Amino acid sequence: MTTNVDLDKAATEAVTKKLNSLLADFHIIYGHLHALHWNLEGRQFFTVHRELETMYQGIAGRIDDMAERILSLGNRPATTFKEYLETSSLEELPSRKYDAGEAATLVLSDLDHQIAAVRDLIATAGEHDDEGTADFGVEMLREFEKQRWFWSAFSG
Repeated sequence: MTTNVDLDKAATEAVTKKLNSLLADFHIIYGHLHALHWNLEGRQFFTVHRELETMYQGIAGRIDDMAERILSLGNRPATTFKEYLETSSLEELPSRKYDAGEAATLVLSDLDHQIAAVRDLIATAGEHDDEGTADFGVEMLREFEKQRWFWSAFSG
């Protein structure tokens, strides 16, 4: 596979390792959002149900963007759930009833995880002069920080 990002192999491999780790996390979080969306019950169902759907649709787009960034660096994205579960430090959520408060707590925890992981990606990209990936990370960071603020306001 040829690439024109003008980075050496060590740089693209280091950045790809972070991207694949984030890719694994995003797949687990995508599952979390579906588990909450499908199993949500209670007084704030309509509001939280819609917001969870918006979030998992956004994560799906981010997953695709991340895989394409890995490919543009001349590497291959992880593609199996086995790889995702082995790579991510996140655990899957069980299928059971969740209320809005518990959903908000879990979403905030995942957002904290995403923010820390994206900051780590940005730092690694910066260390390797990969401005393209750093910019990609900064865009995600702004989005996740804003989502965290919304969910924090909601859970008050």
